[in-house]
This record gives sequence, C-alpha cells and structure tokens, in this order.
Amino acid sequence: MRDYALNHSLSFGEAQGGSIIARLIRNWQTRRSIARLRDYDDYMLRDIGVSRADVEWAAGLPLTVNAALALEGRSSQRHRQPREG
Repeated sequence: MRDYALNHSLSFGEAQGGSIIARLIRNWQTRRSIARLRDYDDYMLRDIGVSRADVEWAAGLPLTVNAALALEGRSSQRHRQPREG
C-alpha cells in the first residue's frame, strides 16, 4: 500500500519537486472536490466505494494532506479486508 501511495503521489508531483505553496493549493482544490461528495446520497457514495463517514474524515484532514489520495487509500484498504460473518 505504501508503495502504491508513493507511486501515486509521484505521478501527481507531490512527493518531491514543486513548492509547498503549489502543494497546498492543489490540496485545497482537492478538498473542495471532496466536499462536493457531501451532496451525494448514500447509495451514490456506496457505488463510488466510500461511505459518508469516509468523506467526513477526508474533509477534516489537514491541508498538508491530499484528501483524495487519503480517501482512496482508506477505501481500498477497507475493501481488501475480509468481511466478517
């Protein structure tokens, strides 16, 4: 998972290079996209693969974190865990 996140961040130019200002602006724009997910109903969120709690969690992350990457990682981690019962 860590390698995936690192490769993903490299493809977006977030791991190295670029200024902190550029990263904060990019993260702010991503945060706005995440905030739009709040308008979706629970069925649509489930189709996307996230829950309302996941969206709220991602929207509350610090601006230094790319909320979209964090949300994607949380969602994929949950889907890989074996289901109980």
